[in-house]
Amino acid sequence: MDQCGVQCLEADVMDRHTLHEPLDGVDVVYSIASPPPGSAQEDYTKFNQVGLTNLLEEAHEHGTKTFVHLSTLDVYGFGSGRMVGKERVPSPTEEYQRAKLEGERIVTEFGKAHPELQVRIVRAAKAVGSRDPTIVTPILKMIERGKVTLPSGSSAKMSFTHPKDVSQALFKAAGSVGDWTPYQVKSFDLSVDELARSLVSAGGKNVEVKQQGVFSGRGLIAQYPAEEIKAGLTLAEEDSAKKLAYSPAFSLEKVVMEVSAWYRKEPWVTKSPE
Repeated sequence: MDQCGVQCLEADVMDRHTLHEPLDGVDVVYSIASPPPGSAQEDYTKFNQVGLTNLLEEAHEHGTKTFVHLSTLDVYGFGSGRMVGKERVPSPTEEYQRAKLEGERIVTEFGKAHPELQVRIVRAAKAVGSRDPTIVTPILKMIERGKVTLPSGSSAKMSFTHPKDVSQALFKAAGSVGDWTPYQVKSFDLSVDELARSLVSAGGKNVEVKQQGVFSGRGLIAQYPAEEIKAGLTLAEEDSAKKLAYSPAFSLEKVVMEVSAWYRKEPWVTKSPE
C-alpha cells in the first residue's frame, strides 16, 4: 500500500482515543474490519457494538461526511429457504450473524440520529478469490492430496462476491443517494462443486471430487463455511445494482484464472498448518 501512495495509520477501534489522528480530515469512512466467524464470540460481539460505536462517534466528531459499513448476506441465517429477496427478513441463526445484524442496527440508528453523517450499508455475498482461507485454500490443499471432499449440498448454487467487486460496491455506495436500506451485492451464483471442479481442471490434475453425506470437517472445510454451503444463500436479482450503477467484473472463469496464477506464484499455501 505504501508503494501505491496510501498513507497507513494504525488504530484500535476498541480504544477510541487511537482513532483521533486517523480520522482527522477524513471525508469517507469504510468500515470493513470484523473478526471472522470462528473467532471467540465476545470478539465479534464487542467489535460490532463497542468498536463500531467508537468509530461512528469519532467519525461524526471529526466531521466525516459519509460512513459506509460492510455487512454480509449471512445475516439471513442458515435456516430454510435459499433465496434472499426483498420479502425475506434477516433471521440469524449463529452468534456471528447476530453480531453483524446488530452492527447494521447500530449504524442505521446512528445515521437516523445524526443525519449530517450519511450512512450506507452494503451486504455482500460470500467472498471468493485468491487467499480465501475458508473455501478456496482448503480446496487447493485437497487437490494436492489427491481427493476433494465437500460438504453435502455442494451441488446447490449460492451467491459469491469477489473482493474487488465488493470494493466497487462500497465505493459506489459512498456516492449514492439513498436511505439506510442495505445494498445487497454479488458477483455470480455458483455451486462449490463447480468451483472445485474448475480449480481441478485449471491445475491439470486427475483428482476425484465428491460430497460427504455427513460432513465432519474431514475435507478441511471448517464447520461454519460448511453450513454456509448447506444453506446456499442465493441473492435474488434486486435493484441494488441499478441504484449503485454496480456491474460486477468477476465471473467463475476470471476467479479461477486469478486463483491459479496466485497459486503458481505462492505454492506454499497448501503446505501451511491446517
